[in-house]
Amino acid sequence: MVKFNAQKYWWMVIIVVAVVGIAAISITEQWMPDYQDIGTFLAFGLIGVGFCWVYSINRERLWWAIIPGLGLFTLLAAALSDYFVGTDPENDWISVLVMGLGTAIIGAVLKRKDAKRVLITVSMFSFLVGIAMAPFTIVLKGILIAVDILVAVFFMRRNRSTPTKSN
Repeated sequence: MVKFNAQKYWWMVIIVVAVVGIAAISITEQWMPDYQDIGTFLAFGLIGVGFCWVYSINRERLWWAIIPGLGLFTLLAAALSDYFVGTDPENDWISVLVMGLGTAIIGAVLKRKDAKRVLITVSMFSFLVGIAMAPFTIVLKGILIAVDILVAVFFMRRNRSTPTKSN
């Protein structure tokens, strides 16, 4: 009997979950049009789990797989926030903040300094845009933007001073 070598054929997992995810989208669009959002959520979730699994089998060599894996869960969280808060354009700032939080979490999980630096920057700008879009007073927006920049600078300096890790 032939054994499946997950470390050698990790890419097959991504292809299989992507095909199953596309099938879920197609099935819900064709046969359950009222529930097509569920098919989309299922597809994103499956692909995200697939990438996270790839990351888990070899964190050293396949370190990058955590970025699309958690990125898809971040998109799902932003879509869920839209679902619960509503799709009124006045509420879009909440989804932007959720995206910033997701990129911050991805940056916290990663060990590679260069990737962490990029995700800290993306997170900072996401929070800046979310705060600027929020229905807060100008003074509160200014304070929150200043705090956001200070926190980003702190984590950038901390990232620069920590020893380099291979993951």
